[in-house]
This record gives sequence, C-alpha cells and structure tokens, in this order.
Amino acid sequence: MVQTDTLLYFGNGLRLPPIFVLYLEGILAVSFADHEIYGGCVSSMAFDGIVLAAVTAEMQQLVHSRVFKIYQPDRGEIILHCRQPGVSLPVVLSGDPQNARVHLALTVPENPLSPPSFCMLLRKYLEGGRIVSVIQPDLERILEIKIENTAESGELTHYRLTVEIMGRHSNIILLDSSDTILDAINRVDSRVNRYREIIPGAKYIPPPDQAKLSPLRLSWQSFLNRLAPASPQARLSRLVLDNFAGIGPRTAKELVYQAGYSPDALREEANDEGLQALYDQVVALGKRVEQNAFAPRLLLDGNAQPEDISAIPLDHLRQPAQAFASMSLTAETYFKQKLARQKMANWQHSLSRVIDGHQRRVTRKLRAQKTALAEAESADTYRVFGELLTANLYRVEKGMEAITVTNFYDPDQREISIPLDPRLSPSGNAQAYFRRYNKAKKTKVAGLYQYQRTLEEEKYLDQVQATLDLATDLSDILEIKGELVQEGYMPATREPRRKRPVTPKPEPLRFRSQDGLWILVGRNNRQNDYVTFRLGRSEDMWLHVKDIPGSHVIIKGQGNPIPKQTVEEAALLAAYYSKARTGQNVPVDYAFRQHVRKPKGAKPGMVIYDHHNTLFVSPHLEIIKPLLEQQNYSSQ
Repeated sequence: MVQTDTLLYFGNGLRLPPIFVLYLEGILAVSFADHEIYGGCVSSMAFDGIVLAAVTAEMQQLVHSRVFKIYQPDRGEIILHCRQPGVSLPVVLSGDPQNARVHLALTVPENPLSPPSFCMLLRKYLEGGRIVSVIQPDLERILEIKIENTAESGELTHYRLTVEIMGRHSNIILLDSSDTILDAINRVDSRVNRYREIIPGAKYIPPPDQAKLSPLRLSWQSFLNRLAPASPQARLSRLVLDNFAGIGPRTAKELVYQAGYSPDALREEANDEGLQALYDQVVALGKRVEQNAFAPRLLLDGNAQPEDISAIPLDHLRQPAQAFASMSLTAETYFKQKLARQKMANWQHSLSRVIDGHQRRVTRKLRAQKTALAEAESADTYRVFGELLTANLYRVEKGMEAITVTNFYDPDQREISIPLDPRLSPSGNAQAYFRRYNKAKKTKVAGLYQYQRTLEEEKYLDQVQATLDLATDLSDILEIKGELVQEGYMPATREPRRKRPVTPKPEPLRFRSQDGLWILVGRNNRQNDYVTFRLGRSEDMWLHVKDIPGSHVIIKGQGNPIPKQTVEEAALLAAYYSKARTGQNVPVDYAFRQHVRKPKGAKPGMVIYDHHNTLFVSPHLEIIKPLLEQQNYSSQ
C-alpha cells in the first residue's frame, strides 16, 4: 500500500486528493472520506464491517438450522430459508453492485417459477444441509456460511457460501471443502481480473488484504505507528478509515467526534492526549463488537426518508434517526425502501421514454396535419374558379391552357388568370374545379376532426407525463403503466401463468380540510376518472388547474354549502399536484361536479366542464405543508 501526495487522475476526468491506493493485477481499490472506489466506480458504504458484525451476531441463531428451501428472486439476490424446530429463519444474501447486503428477513420476495442456474446449483449442494458456522473474518465485509451436507458420493462434506460486500465487485460464491469455486452469482474471468478469477473450477483467492488493523486486537503502539507519522494535513477520520478494519466513513467521523474533535479535524490538531482519546474510542468500538453491544440506527434525511444505516449512534450527524432492536430489521427496512425507490425510478424512466416517443410522433403528426389543412384551405379558390369558368364558358375553347377573366367576387373587380387543362372541354374544366372543391372541402372537414383528435392526444400524453412526474410510490407508476397498455401505447408484458390477482380499486389521496371536509386527489388518470365520476356527487365541488396537466380534486360537500376556506385548500392541492407545482398565482378552475362531463370516447382523465369560477393560488411548500400533513389514506 502506498500513500501519494499528489492528485490522482482517472481516465474519466475524476481527480482525488491524497489517498491510499492499492493496485494488484488490475484491481484498483481507493479509500477516502465518504465513499470507496473500486475500479473507478464510486459507491456509498451503508453496509460497513461494523454493520455486518452486528448482522453476523444475529445470524448465530442459524447455527444447527437446516437449509430447506433456496430461491433467487432477482439477478443478484438469493434467499435461504433455514429452519429449526418451530422456527423459520429466512436469510437475504445479495451480490447486487448497488445493494449488496446480508441479513435475516421478516418478509421475502415471491419465489419465481423458473429458477436461474446458480439457484439450481445451490439447491443441488445446499438444500437439506445443516449450517455449521456463520463467520465474518476480521471485521471485513465478508460473510462465510459453512454448511454440512451429503455429497453425491454419500459422504458428509462441507460447503462454504461466501458473500463479499464490495461495491461493484460484490459477489456470492459457493466453495467446496477444498476451497474450489463451484460457481458464483457474478462470474469474473481473466479478461476482467487476472489476479482473482471467480469461475467454476478456480481456486478461491480472498480479496486483497488492505493491511488494516483490527479494532478487536489493537495496541497503543500499533495505533501510534499508523497515525503518528501521518501528514499534518490528513483528516483524522480518513486516517481511521484507511487504517482500521470494519470502519466505514461515517463511523470514522463519529469516532473522531467522540474523541472531542470536529468530524473533519486534521491530524495536526491532535496532540498526544488527543490521539489517546481517539485510540480509546477505536478500542471501545472493538469492545462493543466483542460484546454485541450494538445500537442499530436508520438515518433519515430532511424528508424523513431512509438515508443510511449504522450499528452505532452517529451523534456527529445531528440528523434524525430511528432506533431498532435488530440490525437485520434495520437493514431490511432501509433496503426495502431503497429498492422500491430504485424500482420506481427505473419504471419512471422507462415509461417516460415511452411517452416521449409518442409525444414526438404526435408532434410530427400535428405538423403534417397543419400542412394538409393549409392545402385544404384552397377549397374556396377551386369553387370560385369553377363558377367564373361557368360564367365565361362562351370565351373558353378546348386546347387553351389558361384564361383571364374578371373576378366578380373581388370587390375591386380585378382580373384573375385561371389555369386550364387543354385536354378537357370548357365545361369539363369547370366541373373539374367543382370536383376538386368538393374533395378539398371534405378533406378539410375530416382533417379538422383528425387535427382536433391529435391535439387531444397531445394533451392526454402531457397529462400522463405530469402524473408520472408527480407519482409518489410504485403503485402509482404501475397504474400508469396499466393505463398506457390499455390505451395501446405500449405492449402488455407476458406474465407467468398463475392465479389471477384481484385488481384493487384506485386509492386516491385523501385530506381533511380545516372545516372537516374530505378532499380527494387523483394520482393518475385512472384515479382522476374514479375520483370525479365514481366518488364525486353532483353537489360536490370539482377542481383542476386551468389548461395545465394535473390531478382532479373533489371536495365532498355532504349536501352542505362548501366553505371558502376548504375551496382554497383544495385549490392549493390541485395546484400542488399538477405541472404548475412550483408556480405562482396558478389558476385553478372549480365547479360543481354536475357541470363536469366526459365526452364519448375520451381518454382517461379527459373531461369538459362549464359554469366554473377561477381561483389563483401559489402552492409554496411552507403554505401547503400543514395541509399535506392532514393526508389520510383511510376510507370515508
């Protein structure tokens, strides 16, 4: 391991400050204050060695249990169902580059009908086996599950299932008793890594040793040997991160903070007493691990959304955190929501591409239709030519290519030149213009109809995109997907044959106004129709932003006059759940539900209305936040 005093330059233009760099046969591992880089890929380390130590302690209850079922619900994820008398213990193992983890689970995904090949291999060697040990070597982000089972020869043998939590290089590897790789969920051959192949038949080589000291066996002298010679400008937290095993970036800053320094303090700020205080904190962390004295935390961001996990309190962050009794439950809660957000983002991106493709198609279609309509506008010219020729037939002779006549439709009675077909008779030329007039007139009528329909489609696609942008959870996204499939904008996906699920009723957002009335807000076009025409009654109030894509809003009046305050609150919600969310003085139309109608054949969410008034609101977050806090998903 070499410390560099210069900036590192990567091929993609990334520059990093002085850091510790380990380079072994094509493997680049870079450690710095907030992230780790493996081969140029930056990933946050929510699952550090201390978190894994907490999980490993909880997983000791797996020892002597039987592996009775294995399945692979996702590309990088394995579920082990372990069982002891009267107890079922599901375990999640993930080698996903962005979400690598391992923990006991309360809920697990559905078992797919067709197991991948790696899952079949695990079933072959591990199902029915007994777990002998669950070990985390030296606080590394590696978990080894040793399983005893009967081999094909009939003899008892041991297999080792190794989970490596290493960012983009995360993996799940099955080894036999001689440490030969049987297979891995992510194979790595010599084209990717000459130093460490992970393919069937290869000898297992552990990840490169980063030469870190273990907090479990740390002496004052070894601590001092690492930190005393460090550069005065080096951050204390990074020195802890780079020199002691199992410690992630935020844990390192917490140790510095608990030692009495700023989390970003430099080495030059720490005297001998300061180093002693920092040493005491690292040793105390080691004792906490030895005693299984963990305090699992789910860190929350400013919107109360899960941001990270920790096995100990992180007081230096000064941000809200939720305490859990179990590290596994903490990890499950965090990754469940993180994966849901990722899945939602992926669906949003995918559906946005579908919508964008159709929007571009509609734009081209509108351009062509405008051109056709402009050509059809010449219909009156053909009629005038026909009538002027009829009035001047005596002057027209067959074989003429044009004739100039007085245009009696012109107030100034100016002359006009009329092109002629020399092959036609005088009356034939007049009739030809009348035929072109009738055709152009029909084209104009049909063209206007098609142009109007295309404008409505453009408006509809804008509305779908707006609801997609405002979607708050995966169920919203999947409803929009279903709508696009139903409307023919994307093909239906083939699902494996299984029991047909019951289609749930749309569940709009529900709010209580200060006057105690229900305000219902549709989250997509299907819900908009449901809110307006199924839940709304004629005496209820309907609201929608004027000429802007957004949600349908209904105030349940319960047969009584609706207070002005409630109308204003509903207008704020209509503006907030629209494309004008960040706007000022947003116009919101409101009318009684009886004045809102759905045209025959109209697409979901498309309505017409009259007898309405307009209210102008500015849906600033500080204004609407108290109202959003009144959200309630329960039925009326």
